[in-house]
Order: sequence, then structure tokens, then C-alpha cells
Amino acid sequence: QALEDQYSPSRWSPRLDRDTIIDAHLAVMAAGEERGAPGVGAALGVAARCPTTSCPAGTERARASAQTSLHVPYGKGDGEKLDIYFPTDHSGNFPVLVYIHGGYWQCLSKDKSGFAAPPLVSQGVAVVAVGYDTAPKGHMDTMVLQVRRCLAFLVEQYPGIRGIYLCGHSAGAHLAAMVLFTDWTEFHVVPDIKGAVLVSGVYDLEPILHTYVNDALNMSWEVAQRNSPMRHITPAVPAACEVLVVVAQHDSPEFRRQSKEYSQALRAAGWSVSLLDLAGMDHFDVIEKLSENSYILTQVGRRAVLRQ
Repeated sequence: QALEDQYSPSRWSPRLDRDTIIDAHLAVMAAGEERGAPGVGAALGVAARCPTTSCPAGTERARASAQTSLHVPYGKGDGEKLDIYFPTDHSGNFPVLVYIHGGYWQCLSKDKSGFAAPPLVSQGVAVVAVGYDTAPKGHMDTMVLQVRRCLAFLVEQYPGIRGIYLCGHSAGAHLAAMVLFTDWTEFHVVPDIKGAVLVSGVYDLEPILHTYVNDALNMSWEVAQRNSPMRHITPAVPAACEVLVVVAQHDSPEFRRQSKEYSQALRAAGWSVSLLDLAGMDHFDVIEKLSENSYILTQVGRRAVLRQ
């Protein structure tokens, strides 16, 4: 039971009880930057379990405010589609932030990820929301392969890209970390990944095997080992990207331990890595606020992209 609690993010938020925090999280992300508007508060008490509305208000506003290419297939699978939010003025030569959603590899979607786009799109950065086949349909090997395939597709389709930046939350942080250690030989392209922001992630999947989370994932020990970023860190190459590992004060002790140990392991391998511990945040609002221009993580991510 102790391990179950450690890998239950809803157990650790001081804002709301564990029975309502996930519904609140999904409602806030759906509302996007209008989380404080009339009616949003009421939505927090309404069940919003996945699946929910296919395209919530936050994503609708993002799509309305930017040039977009929606539901772009990067492979043959049902879930292998992208939403691309382009900056208003571009000539095909722009930096790209690839956002990989969380949901414990079982929930959420690219259609609920548009909330993160506006603060970057307004600064000339294209934002790509990645779709992938979540469990139980998608297996862990499949999800990792899909996200890697997505980056290869972007490079082939948009050769003018000025650097790729990864941002993933929770399960998305795990998938982004797996991308960092990809043998790109089989993809016949090498994405120019300049940075990665890994928010409240899991980097060693072995503990997950012993929790309820694995009921849907159905991972074996071998699959967990093969897909644990912590176990596949390679020495940094001279032009290795900068990695920002983010953890919330009210993440569980296990989530905090994994973030700390992963950042230390990267640093020991020569990677340029920083650990950002956000006071007052929990596993959910640490990413919810990414739609706000004034949020520290929004500002840090934007500065990193624009600096390049």
C-alpha cells in the first residue's frame, strides 16, 4: 500500500482531496487560460474522467489563435497523429517545441494539449502536440517508438526547423527522456534536439510494476527495464542538449527521488542538466499553469528556446 500511495499523485496534493484532484486537473486543463472564468469553478466538481470532450475549450482557443495543421498522421496507427500550431509569421524556419502529454500512459490526448501552445506561438515558436496510443491499446514499447517516429517525421516534413525542444509531463516526461537516448540510425534522420523540459516524470519503471498503474500497462520486468531512461543514460556528446528536470514540492517522495537521482545521473554522464524544484506546486498545477505567460516554467522554457 505504501508503494501504491507513492505512485498515486492525487494522494499528495494539499489543494484538494484525492477523490477530486484528478477531475479538477482535467477540468482546469480543458479550460486553459480561462481557469478563473465564471463556470470553471463549477466544472471542478463535475466528473471529467478520460475520455472527455474530444476538443476542450483551451485547445479550441489555441487552434483559433494560430495557423494549424491538425490530426497530421506521422504513422499508420490510429493514435499516430500530430497537431501543429504555427507562429503567425514564419517562412518554414522556426524552432519547434514538442509537447508530450501525461496521464500515466493511459489517459489524455493531443486534443487536450493545446492549452500549452499560445505563450510560445506568440513568440514565433511552433508547438507540436503529440498523439500516441495509450494503454491498454498501446504497449510501452509502442508508445516509445511512436514518439521517436514523430520526431523523425517532423524533421523530414519541415527541414527548415531551427532546433527541436521537448516538453513532457509525468508519463510524457518519461517518453521525452526515452527520446533523448535514441539510436536514430534506423530512422535515417537525426533530429536536432536542443533542449528538454521534463516535468514530474518517472525515469525508472521498475516500481510501477508493483502498483495499480501496471494493471493497464501490463509490463513485464524486461519491458520496464528496456523502457527506463535511468537505465539507458549514455555519455553526453559535445553538442548534447540542455535538460531541465522539474519537480513539484508536493510531488510524492518517490517522484521527487526519481527526479533528483535522474538529474544526478545525467550530470555524472556529462549532460548539461538543471533541477528545478517548484515551491508550492503539486503534480497537477505544475503543468496546468503552463498556459500562463507569467508562470516561471513558461518563462524558463520560452527563454531557453528563444536564446537558441
